[in-house]
Amino acid sequence: MARITALSPFDLEFFGGTGEFAVAAGTLFALVRALDERAPGFAAQAEPRVTFAVDGVVVNDWSHALATQSEVLILPRVGGGQG
Repeated sequence: MARITALSPFDLEFFGGTGEFAVAAGTLFALVRALDERAPGFAAQAEPRVTFAVDGVVVNDWSHALATQSEVLILPRVGGGQG
């Protein structure tokens, strides 16, 4: 099971203040589906608002495979900058 850490504001907004838990998922797509079952509405908000870091590396490809003992951080997406 992947170890998940949801940072603010997601811990309070979706997971009732629980910032750490374990989820069985083979990819980030599967993780988003599993998290949406736990917190309805999460999947709709994930694409525009969430960035995932898997084992310390930011991953933008949601087909990225998760190892059984992966550590996944759910971070707010950083936007902006000059175009």
